[in-house]
Order: sequence, then C-alpha cells, then structure tokens
Amino acid sequence: MAFGDLFGLLGPEIQDPEEGMSDGPWKITPLIASWLSSLDNLLWKTGALSSSSSVLELGCGISGLVGLTVSPLVSRYVLTDQTYVARLVEKNLEENAVPQQRSSYQKRKGKSPSAANPVNLGFSALDWELDEVTTSLTGSSDVASFDAVIACDCIYNDALIEPLVQTCADACSLRQRSQESGAQSNEAAAPALCVVAQQLRDPEIFEGWIREFSRHFRVWRVPEEMLSKELRANPGFVVHIGVLKNAVAP
Repeated sequence: MAFGDLFGLLGPEIQDPEEGMSDGPWKITPLIASWLSSLDNLLWKTGALSSSSSVLELGCGISGLVGLTVSPLVSRYVLTDQTYVARLVEKNLEENAVPQQRSSYQKRKGKSPSAANPVNLGFSALDWELDEVTTSLTGSSDVASFDAVIACDCIYNDALIEPLVQTCADACSLRQRSQESGAQSNEAAAPALCVVAQQLRDPEIFEGWIREFSRHFRVWRVPEEMLSKELRANPGFVVHIGVLKNAVAP
C-alpha cells in the first residue's frame, strides 16, 4: 500500500469536531507504544512510517516509553518535554537503551548501530508556550523536518490545549517550509502527520481540543478495528490523525 491509501483506510474526515466523543479512565501510553511499534499498524502498512522516518514526540514524560519502543524501527526519534524532566528522561534512556533495527541504508553500507547508545533516539527540551519550533529539533543538518509528530496523553486541562495544538502545527509546518526552501529532498514529499492519542477524561476538554485542532488540521479518527486488541478493549482510548490544512491534500 502507498501513503495515500492511509486516508482511505481511516474513513471519512471529521467535519464536525463534536463527532466521536466518549470517556474512559485508563492509562494509554503503554498501549499506544505497543500499537505504534507493531508493523501491522496502518501507519507502517501505508508507508506513512518507515525505517527512514524522522519522528518528533511532544510531552514524552520521564519514561520516554513510546520513543524507546518505536525508535528501533525508524531513522530518527526526538523526545521532547519541559527542561525539568530532561535529567530523568536521559537517565531512563541510558538504562533502557535498545538496539536500533538496521535500515536498508545501513545494510547496504554494512553498518551496525550500537545497542548501548542508539544514536537515533534523543531528548530535547521544548516548552510549548516559550520555545520556538525550528529545524534544530531534528538534531541533524541533513534532516529539515519530521515525517510524524506524536502526542500521547498530553491533554488533561484547558490551559494546555492552545499551546499544544500550536506546537503540533508548528512542528508539522517544518515539512512545507523545508520543501519551499529546497532544504528537503523529494523523498520527503508527503505531508507530516500529527498522531494524537489520548485518554478521554473530560468531554469538555476533549471538545475544546478537537475544535482547536480542527482549526489547523484536517482530522481523522482511527477506526476501532484498526487499533490493537488492547486499545479496542478500552473505549476511553482514541487516536486521531491530522494533516495541516495548508499541506498538499492526500
């Protein structure tokens, strides 16, 4: 399947931000980490994620669990959160480092990644209200944007909604900006995806988030049948995928 098939699999784009509201009391991060790292996931099947992908995670928390799980499968994974968690995140990365799977490029060049220090996984401090999102977040002069921006269980009060959504939009817009400036190669022509996974605690907070998110993004909710068995067992877990409205239409 091709990247464009992703949106056919997702079904109708959400036109009304009030669609699909529900609630639930469960912890989502471990289940999302498992779902995102499964190669049966629709993001992998359609090529939206691949071994050459660069991924940015917002609000990773002290565990960095999603990054630790997904980073062996991609080219570059950048964890971000506020400065005060940096030491704990980096300590956890050192203690739980896992070997990166060899990409097709590495296989051709005969290179093997280090199991003790997977260079494709790193942390960068990012305050949604104070910091500017720039290409420096990629950590490489050869990479000017991200293929996917992930936010997992980051929405739990009204004050976070606007700065989080704006940061998501700024991060995804790096793709268009890099293409316009000629900094990004043709192989990264697809728009950046924003993947937002959340535990629905408060209908009003969810409604506020999806209204704000829909101002910037075209939005799809991942159908239940395309989630893992564990996620389907908990109706309070939802995953939405967004593409910036000013991006090339899928």
